[in-house]
Amino acid sequence: MTMKMTELEINLKKGLTTYKVGSRNNIATQGFKHVNIALFGPTGSGKSSFIQIAEKILLGKTTVITQSDAKEGTIILLEFLTDLKFHLFDTRGFFDLDKDMEQELDNILGGRIRPSQVIVRGEEEKESLGPGQSGLRKGPIPLKDKMHGVICILGHKDPKAYGDKMTSIRGSLKREGYSPVGGLAFVKEGDFADKDKRESLMVKMSASMGSPRDRTYAFVNHIATETEISTESAVSVMEILDTALIAAEGYIKVQQQRETYAKERAKPTADAAHMPIKDFISQLAEEHNWDDTKVNEAAKKMDEEDIYDVAGLRQFWGEVKSKFSLGMRSAIQTALFPK
Repeated sequence: MTMKMTELEINLKKGLTTYKVGSRNNIATQGFKHVNIALFGPTGSGKSSFIQIAEKILLGKTTVITQSDAKEGTIILLEFLTDLKFHLFDTRGFFDLDKDMEQELDNILGGRIRPSQVIVRGEEEKESLGPGQSGLRKGPIPLKDKMHGVICILGHKDPKAYGDKMTSIRGSLKREGYSPVGGLAFVKEGDFADKDKRESLMVKMSASMGSPRDRTYAFVNHIATETEISTESAVSVMEILDTALIAAEGYIKVQQQRETYAKERAKPTADAAHMPIKDFISQLAEEHNWDDTKVNEAAKKMDEEDIYDVAGLRQFWGEVKSKFSLGMRSAIQTALFPK
């Protein structure tokens, strides 16, 4: 890359290379070694170019990225920028899906798919994979292992073509509380240089992706155009990453607040010591989605043990905890004896 760095580039690069979790927002950083950002986009949209620009600018080196990893029927979640305090995860082959797209989106965002993991999409593929390759992560996923930010990269001819899929993705992201950042990759330098055309396409992408116009950026796909990385493209890629970090920490903050509120709701207070067992379990049921049958059965078991309120349950917990299912036992113990 042959170019002279501007003051804006220098400041952006310094902010990204020295980034520490919590520097963009007031969040609790305990347990967080890095922030996770998912990179979505169709095969050939410009994701590889985006990754290589980021690597070249921030790390001074690039990874050889092959499109063969995006073969139909599999996802390989590839991790990049691992030398920094934010990691970029490329979601290979995701846009090739139809009916199963939303479920796999949830699995990626929720941390159930591990980095470098191959995910089976058809029964016929299972025999070709090694042991454990297709297993989704089970049980509760810690916030630190989930995706915290989302970047969507589309080619400058993609926004309209992927309109329906983008609508579905936009709905899923909104439900989960994500604020996506958009990147529009141009395969023709002439189109990129045409400011009116570029602005028109960016407005369309903004509407399609659900990212505000001021969170949508454009850059040249230097791999497709076989050109050097331009100053303007370098700035755009770094602005995308910087904006994604702000959004990611905002997402983390909201999730941490939700966890705090949930613990407070479940935490017995001095006044709640004599709360009836059924009311106590019903309160926890709202958080953990237990049905009425499960609540009634648990309350009945405690009646049989002559335990009628929270104070009694706490006092004799060691003797009666085996009466609850493993999932209920863990939730009740956390509520009775908060750390």
